[in-house]
Amino acid sequence: MTLRAVTVVLAVLCCTRCTNAKHDKCDGCDVVVKLKSGPICGSVELAENATKYYSFKGIPYAKPPTGARRFAPLQKCKPWTNIRLTVLEGPVCPQLDEYYGIIPFHPNGMEEDCMYANVYSPICAKLNGNNLDEGLPILVNIHGGAYQSGSGNPDLHGPGYLMYKGDVVVMSFNYRLAVFGFLSLDSDKIPGNNGLRDIIFFLQWVQENAKAFGGNPRDVTLIGHSMAAMTVHLLSLSKAAEGLFQRLIMLSGTAIPMFYSASPVYARFVAGMFLKAAGITATDPAVIHKQLIKMPLNDIMYANSIVQYKTGITTFVPVVESDHPGVTKVLDDEPLKLIEQGRGANIPLLVGFTSSEMVFIRRLLINLNMLGRIRKDPRHILSPRLIFSLNATDARHRGKRVLERYFHGAPSIENLIHFMSDNFFRYPTFKLAQFRNATGAAPMYLYEFSYESLFSVIKRALWESYCGASHLEDFTYIFRTDTILRHRVSFPPVDSDDEMKDWMTDFVLNFVRCDNPTCRDDATSPWPPTEYPEIRLQSIAKPRMYNMVELSDEFKDMVNFFDSIDSDIAPLSERLNIGPLE
Repeated sequence: MTLRAVTVVLAVLCCTRCTNAKHDKCDGCDVVVKLKSGPICGSVELAENATKYYSFKGIPYAKPPTGARRFAPLQKCKPWTNIRLTVLEGPVCPQLDEYYGIIPFHPNGMEEDCMYANVYSPICAKLNGNNLDEGLPILVNIHGGAYQSGSGNPDLHGPGYLMYKGDVVVMSFNYRLAVFGFLSLDSDKIPGNNGLRDIIFFLQWVQENAKAFGGNPRDVTLIGHSMAAMTVHLLSLSKAAEGLFQRLIMLSGTAIPMFYSASPVYARFVAGMFLKAAGITATDPAVIHKQLIKMPLNDIMYANSIVQYKTGITTFVPVVESDHPGVTKVLDDEPLKLIEQGRGANIPLLVGFTSSEMVFIRRLLINLNMLGRIRKDPRHILSPRLIFSLNATDARHRGKRVLERYFHGAPSIENLIHFMSDNFFRYPTFKLAQFRNATGAAPMYLYEFSYESLFSVIKRALWESYCGASHLEDFTYIFRTDTILRHRVSFPPVDSDDEMKDWMTDFVLNFVRCDNPTCRDDATSPWPPTEYPEIRLQSIAKPRMYNMVELSDEFKDMVNFFDSIDSDIAPLSERLNIGPLE
């Protein structure tokens, strides 16, 4: 048994003897806070420059969604009275990870009993407060992973950089993934979007328990990367999440459907593929539900893996829901329609993308034989939304146009990476800026991250080599990747990577405090919001250097090209009187 394991066992033995919730400290524990469900005991840990902070890991925030609750909405935890030890993260949700290389580390394994959160508070936080007008701002981190993998644990989401700054409460958590989180049978038992419901449930938990950690429930910022950026944007479009947060930080992703489809037609297609792989022949959703809640986990995950390979980059995803008795809809219409209606227009946004986005999944594209799929059928180059909304002839024609522009008759992985970076990230980001500017929405601050890391966490994790900044690269300068950087000591700062870490966390924390990344909203601000009809963005290539630039001719040409391809976004541009970029 390791020394750490012995320490944890001793702490558990001590804390089980502490039954009086009035205690401020339990023998063997560093700090106690009192949640609505019961008291928990955390630890004091060290961030950068030996800065102390409070850490609470593996906090249960809902009953385990197991057995008959496998696809049901989450329920509150059964209250406890003894002080519960929260010094190790909980299990991660069932998943097949194809993205993160050597980053993931799951000390407590993978289980369906995975509804756990991690909360980190600065030492200056006033724990167990009760004044709603006081408390530090809260940054809730929603993990990415294409709705297939990931967790809120510190392997990728370490709080050390943010805790060093000392004036924000950071929270992360797990939610149901893959078939458990996003299978839709269009029924009251399995309506779809359970993963999104989990996230909303957690945000409600934050409202109830923020004061215990010294946070202000009226000052919540959501941050997400990749699919999680799409998620936080979707939440801003959902009536079910109204009032649970005040601003959004979206890194490499928007709710504009480019690498997913929210169509019920797509959801039925994927569900049918999964049920066939699982050997389920029933057609009645109630019967299917009974079979699924009794099916062994390994059998479900095996069928999930078959579908995951066949569908490629994304599999089970959010869906526009039908009306069902007793079910509150999370996504009640297509995201583009909700954006046009002005949903979420009052929420300030900080949005970014990187210069070499999809080099991140180069090996996955090879493993999935994406070039072979595209050669066989040009429709595969289009977004799932277009594939499932256009007739076969029209979709094939548009796919050929994309191939002509990006492949020039010679398909290659590098060309595919360039296309996907444009189509999945740059194009929808620029269109979102246009839509919000044209409708007078709250400010949107935009950046491109192209900094060349001296030591790239992503290159190390994926054994990759590339120029520029990959998907996720900017995120690693906001949250510490503890599995890769566990031996790195960066104080005092010794190189430009350290400077970039301070630069990026300054932007994030300024936005959390002031609704803009510089805390300056006057005419002299070095980072103004985007304004119609021009799109300007912050080019982050070096630390401590502001560089606002206009959209390049290359980017303008790309936007105009995809406008000519997309049969949904182009009409929306016309309705909002948005013309071609010149």
